[in-house]
Amino acid sequence: MPPTNGEPLLIEASINLRNILDVSEKQQLITIETTLRLFWQDKRVRPVSKYLESSDALGVYTTLNPSMAKKFWMPDIFIDKAKDVRKPTYFTQPASLRVYNHSLIRYSSRMNYDVACIMDFHRFPVDQQSCEIKFESFGHSSKQFQLKWKDRSASNVNPNINLAQFSFKVDLKDEYATANYDISYPGLIMKIHLKREVGYHIVQTYIPSTVFVILAWLSLFIQPESVPGRVGMGMMTLLTLTAMFSSVRQNVPRVSYVSLLDIWMVICILFVFIAIFEFIFVTILIKNGKKRLSERIEKTCQICIPVLFFVFNIFYWPNLIL
Repeated sequence: MPPTNGEPLLIEASINLRNILDVSEKQQLITIETTLRLFWQDKRVRPVSKYLESSDALGVYTTLNPSMAKKFWMPDIFIDKAKDVRKPTYFTQPASLRVYNHSLIRYSSRMNYDVACIMDFHRFPVDQQSCEIKFESFGHSSKQFQLKWKDRSASNVNPNINLAQFSFKVDLKDEYATANYDISYPGLIMKIHLKREVGYHIVQTYIPSTVFVILAWLSLFIQPESVPGRVGMGMMTLLTLTAMFSSVRQNVPRVSYVSLLDIWMVICILFVFIAIFEFIFVTILIKNGKKRLSERIEKTCQICIPVLFFVFNIFYWPNLIL
């Protein structure tokens, strides 16, 4: 390590979030592409003035081939909980090494990677997820060097990132150290907050399922003697809702708890089942010579089903939106 007179070496970092390539709910992974830049002082490195051909806000510097990094001391940074790491290499790896006139070293590298992101689907499809991408030292403790983000203006997020179902924001957190080991290791966190947009599910799930409940309710106005019509409408709506429910569940992991969308679909299926059960019950009453009672039950269900469904919506949607 570079000599630091007994103090931890300060390594500053900035990041460019170039793209969010994928958010996989089933695998609970987020795939992103970033350029991570690290800055630190190494007084042992003193570039010759005549080779300092470029300059920026940090000073005058020379650019070396990334393969030269093997001859320098480099921070042992790794990405915690990364499933796969890829470098979009054409011929030379996408990295740069700069050495400044005042012994400042800057190493920058671009890569894309899959990182585990623990997700909670209790409020699906209005859920919010928080994915932490942690950059940690593998072998050096917090007493040897410290990691810190540079000023927020040094990091940037591509404004053209567009996710199909999510809006997002990015927070940077430093002065983070691991607490799961005997030794504390320094690290940095980039936290990506994902908020699901409900518009897709309103069009694809909520509106169609509401229409099918209305169809099941309208079947109550068909005379009980018209068995094919009543049975056809009831079974069609029940089977369609069941298939829709199964399709929706394929988009999320097989969690053991109930989400908000599960509650909606189960209630819709329940209302359709009530309409079918009412027809069976009324048909039995008619066969037993209780037609007047069956007519009263028909009229009661014709009023109660839409009223109960409306009451359910009054309680459901505020919980969905808030």
